[in-house]
Amino acid sequence: MINLVIFDCDGVLIDSEVLSFAVDVQILAGYGIEVSSDDLARRFGGVSYAGMVDCLNNDHATAIDAVQYQKECEDLLGSLFETDLRAIGGIDAVLKSLDVPVCVASGSDLARLDTCLGNTGLLDFFEARIFSVEEVANGKPAPDIFLHAARECGSKPENCLVIEDSPAGIIAAGAAGMRSVGFLGGGHRNPQDAEMLMQAGAEDVVGDSSELHRYLGNQGLAKRP
Repeated sequence: MINLVIFDCDGVLIDSEVLSFAVDVQILAGYGIEVSSDDLARRFGGVSYAGMVDCLNNDHATAIDAVQYQKECEDLLGSLFETDLRAIGGIDAVLKSLDVPVCVASGSDLARLDTCLGNTGLLDFFEARIFSVEEVANGKPAPDIFLHAARECGSKPENCLVIEDSPAGIIAAGAAGMRSVGFLGGGHRNPQDAEMLMQAGAEDVVGDSSELHRYLGNQGLAKRP
């Protein structure tokens, strides 16, 4: 029986990925790498900066420093998030409706999570139950962050349901022994991405917050909309 719903943050709670990948495209062009934000979203959603840079260096025979690259991105994103970042439409209603505990398990660092969730009015839904990849050894698609979140919240993996927008996150949930649902409500996703998330191991895919609300209600985890 599910007694904990674990939310990814970027692309599930906040519509940040569409902004982040646009910044990636801009910065990567300066390194001579021409790539679209759609391609980056499909390949690297949920993947750490270090993991993405490592793959891009291998693909393009470049030598981008991951630490410097992350700093460049975060410098640009800091001001962009202050002006343009929004919560995923309707996700607050989903959180209000839930009848089981919730937490966040994200590839972002804790400082960014606190800032972004605070600025979008979602922080109070989670209290201290916010977990970052910086607290574990390995990022997604490794299961570490989800297992850490479950332990801290006193739940067994088989009693957790993960809401994720990326294949890496879905794979991580499966490796942790958890059920998962793919989410397409972020601006960086489109309906064609459903197959990608199902192939990664999602038990179902929902298109937006309303569909997620209905899904959770049908599972007996939330008040029906």
